Amino acid sequence: MVAAIVLYGSCSSGESKEAASPTPSRTASPAPTPTPTPTFPHSEVRHTVQEGDTLYDIAQLYGVTVDAIVAANHLADPTAISIGQVLVIPDPSYTPAPVTATPTMPPPDPRLTGFSYPIAGACLPSSDNLIPNAPREYRAGIHEGLDFYTGYSCVDVPANAHVLAAKAGRVIRADTGFVEMTLDELNTILARTQAQGYTDAEALDKFRGRQVWIDHGDGIVTRYCHLAGIPDGIVEGKQVALGDLVGFVGDSGTPEAVTNPGVEIHLHWELRVDDSFLGAGLPSVEVRALYEILFSD
Repeated sequence: MVAAIVLYGSCSSGESKEAASPTPSRTASPAPTPTPTPTFPHSEVRHTVQEGDTLYDIAQLYGVTVDAIVAANHLADPTAISIGQVLVIPDPSYTPAPVTATPTMPPPDPRLTGFSYPIAGACLPSSDNLIPNAPREYRAGIHEGLDFYTGYSCVDVPANAHVLAAKAGRVIRADTGFVEMTLDELNTILARTQAQGYTDAEALDKFRGRQVWIDHGDGIVTRYCHLAGIPDGIVEGKQVALGDLVGFVGDSGTPEAVTNPGVEIHLHWELRVDDSFLGAGLPSVEVRALYEILFSD
């Protein structure tokens, strides 16, 4: 999620630093100067960004993928498009050169078996900004989990979509009495994180919003965050099976939930291993490999 300190009117533990993820659902915003048209030899098709456009909508219009547009236009942030910007639309037959790097993987952890995606039919997020270790400048931290958004995760992830237990276990946290931050609270937390140069544990917990945590034993815990709600019966101590309904997709805890509700709808999901998160400190290619293995059973 992309945010800034909001001063008008008035998506980890020990997770010192989880950070602003791109917002695939965010629409284009005005910019004073249109971005120059990039050069790309594989297509002469151009699209001028209009108010309300998203990369997902543009990709659907031309029959290409979001990643193809990102690669064609060398976009560092897939959500940072602006009205008037001219995008090259790549030829659908164009295939970027494959990544040839071979990650050096640590030995398999026998505790990390039997997991499924927490959203039915989902896949790993296509953008590296939605996986662990991605920067979150707005709160001076890094991301510590996977973000499942519509347009980036193989399936739609709308508000109130079902969130499923990724493995059998025992509920150890269920925020049934969650109350959203006020604008003053948000501004105070954002100012504090910038001043200290990292997101402290209290602030990070606020940014995860309404949560359910499931303990799978042997130091393995999954966290389901930014939830819009929690089903009746999901309470601390409850034993759940793989695939049980444990929550509903929302945007709670995001800065936008306070300033512009409804634009940051997604599931933030974390896999905690002992005192850290799966993939901590690793490059994106290795992080992806770890999570592909995790969900391959």
